[in-house]
Amino acid sequence: MDENMAKPKKGFRIQVKKGILRAGSFLQDCGGSIRACLKNLLFARQNNLQAFFESAVRVYALRGEEDAKCAAMAAARMAGRKQRQGMVEQLSKMSSNVLQHYPDKLLRKSVAERISLLKEDLASQGWIPGNFKEEKEKLLQTNAEYLACLEQGDPSVFARRHPNLF
Repeated sequence: MDENMAKPKKGFRIQVKKGILRAGSFLQDCGGSIRACLKNLLFARQNNLQAFFESAVRVYALRGEEDAKCAAMAAARMAGRKQRQGMVEQLSKMSSNVLQHYPDKLLRKSVAERISLLKEDLASQGWIPGNFKEEKEKLLQTNAEYLACLEQGDPSVFARRHPNLF
């Protein structure tokens, strides 16, 4: 903790619950730094969304599971413009890496093709900020568990359902 910073009162905590900032001992959990706490609060959702997207892409690319593709699309729809653009760029890199380094030569082309198709779907969609209701509805119909985990920011659902891929 910085010497110039006042010590937080015992039991003081900052928490975000349903979009509301609340007081508590969260500050102590971050080592007492307000900057670290705010950074964790501001970027936790973004990092969880990115991890969820990456896990969904892995399952879709390697297994061809359409539910995972729908989950990846929903995660991308929930992302901001810059983060979504980063996701598209990541898919391009992933596709070229698969073509160069994937160990199974017979599956190499199909895995890269799935990733490329997902990239094209993401890049071609007319994205309206904050309008992800359609994707969430589609995911609810195909796999409600994935939707619940997406809303909670829990990418571990893919590792639980497909442990051999992680």
